[in-house]
Amino acid sequence: MSLAIASVCFLTAQAVAGSDSAPAPAVAPAPLQRVHLADGRSVTGPVLKTTADAVWVDLGFDVLRIPLASVVRQEDVAARATEVTVEDVFRQAALPERSIAEGAAAVEAGVVKIESAAGQGSGFVTSEDGYVVTNFHVVDGETEVDVTLYLKSRNGYDLKTVRKVKVIATNPHLDLALLKMDPPQGVSLTPVYLGDSDDVKVGDRVYAIGTPIGLERTVSNGIVSVDNRTFSGFTHFQITTPINPGNSGGPLFNLRGEVVGVNSSGFIGLQGLNFAIPSRHVIDFLRDRAAWALDTSRPEFGVHYLPAPHKPTAPAADR
Repeated sequence: MSLAIASVCFLTAQAVAGSDSAPAPAVAPAPLQRVHLADGRSVTGPVLKTTADAVWVDLGFDVLRIPLASVVRQEDVAARATEVTVEDVFRQAALPERSIAEGAAAVEAGVVKIESAAGQGSGFVTSEDGYVVTNFHVVDGETEVDVTLYLKSRNGYDLKTVRKVKVIATNPHLDLALLKMDPPQGVSLTPVYLGDSDDVKVGDRVYAIGTPIGLERTVSNGIVSVDNRTFSGFTHFQITTPINPGNSGGPLFNLRGEVVGVNSSGFIGLQGLNFAIPSRHVIDFLRDRAAWALDTSRPEFGVHYLPAPHKPTAPAADR
């Protein structure tokens, strides 16, 4: 904890309650809360009391006094107990906010690297039976790709590459693709949770995990600059989160560790000007994946626009 930012003081629980020697009467346990600080970090514990100028948090071994000027907001952790909703090939949950360090450690095993003859990108596992979302442009022209998993182990992570993973659905206009792999024997996949992109606000902190230029499990963070930037015919999040070639198809997380976007594009040479596809488009794509099923017998993969009719030629007498 930075003393310059939070100016915290550690006291005993007795000092907070008072210095009287008589035992205090039994009271209800203090509510468990997560206190978010102005520097982006947070403290979780029972809040013993809140005064006009400070919040007092019980850390178990000591009590932390946090000046209110350093507090962004307080969140009741018990009110956001995890409730998982599984919907076919993806899942959602009501998760508590965590620091980026805590969140990344919890979700990064669900992020994968995707490789094909054309190049590489990132993706994320949405179900325990092996569905993976990425960008269409990562798998464009391919029917099978290689997917590398990062399996947690005692030594950190073990890499496991699954060969010939099938591309089963594509939506070129949304720049989304769905893969299906058979999990390796003895391997339990770690799906991520899809969040509600409609809840994302300008200024919200977000972070990306992916494989920029082959640098595996890279975490970068920023904020949402614009929540409805029109790009390629539909709305995107404009984000300051640094992404680079190889991040394409990787997840954009909110502070709850939910995927609220798919990192898709940016301007090379410019900083803090990148774009992500909101998760509402991902959810629609997954629900309607049968309509976007990859059919290699049709070169347009099910998408074909009829030409506009020509304007009728006026009769000679009317010219």
